[in-house]
Amino acid sequence: MRSWTERRGGYGATSGAQPAAPRFVLLFVAGLVGAACHKDTPTGPGAGPGQFAFVSDARLGQYDICLINTDGSGFVQLTTSLADDSWPAWNPDGTKIAFQSNRNLTPGGNASQLDIYVINADGTGETRLTTDTTNEAQPAWSPDGTKIAFVSDRDGNNEVYLMNADGTGVTRLTTNLTADEQPAWSPDGTRIAFVSDRTGNAEIFVMNADGTNPANVTNNAATDVGPAWSPDGTKIAFHSDRAGDFAIFVMNADGSGVRQLTDPSVPDELPAWSPEGNRLAFDSDGDLWVIQADGSGLTRVTHSQFTLDFMPRWRP
Repeated sequence: MRSWTERRGGYGATSGAQPAAPRFVLLFVAGLVGAACHKDTPTGPGAGPGQFAFVSDARLGQYDICLINTDGSGFVQLTTSLADDSWPAWNPDGTKIAFQSNRNLTPGGNASQLDIYVINADGTGETRLTTDTTNEAQPAWSPDGTKIAFVSDRDGNNEVYLMNADGTGVTRLTTNLTADEQPAWSPDGTRIAFVSDRTGNAEIFVMNADGTNPANVTNNAATDVGPAWSPDGTKIAFHSDRAGDFAIFVMNADGSGVRQLTDPSVPDELPAWSPEGNRLAFDSDGDLWVIQADGSGLTRVTHSQFTLDFMPRWRP
């Protein structure tokens, strides 16, 4: 079965609708795997296993932000809009989740636009942060909790921007004729990894948190996307099709020492580190999985026959 990025027509454009032509961005997710809803009793994060925020289409076929314990128990759905909600991002203390949603219509038209929202981890206090008439998506919370990096096409193409955690004070970080997307903060808050096709294919770059000194750290002819910093800041996990289909890789933060962790026979995507830095979560063919950082101990978290579960993000 193909990955959801491929089923969507490749890496789609920054919009709530299916892209007309393939691009590399992992912005808006879609898939058709079908759906038997989880029936677990909602619980808290759990003292032992921890908890994921993730995206599921278990309810009515649209995408919602959900929580689940990392042992597969305690499923709870946080968002209930009939629109598609995705790209969850925890704030540093694990009390709030930022996410993107296409629940808003473009003023004067009928096309959906993406905006960024925030919701408390108990499902209360949902608040819209962006109200521009263009698309704002892919939120990433700064380690100190005061800023959110995000992607917008407000200046004609996808670029990385920064705003205060309440949605004010928007500033632009990247300026390029091609697309810059998928921002990910380093744990010390001094750098941001992102994906750009400015070299002709999707590569992972690292820049200073003010947008200066962007450097290509993957330098590979394949598609390298989905960067995620390890908690100690020394490594970046990502997924790439350099081994055939998409698999999970880990490299040093400067791009050296690349290691492949998973088998690309089934596409593996969107890695996220555990708070301790010893494990990685990712999605594969519509389910959530966990693997040790050395590539051992592969464990399946969800067992969805017909639903699509993806983008696990470990609760801090």
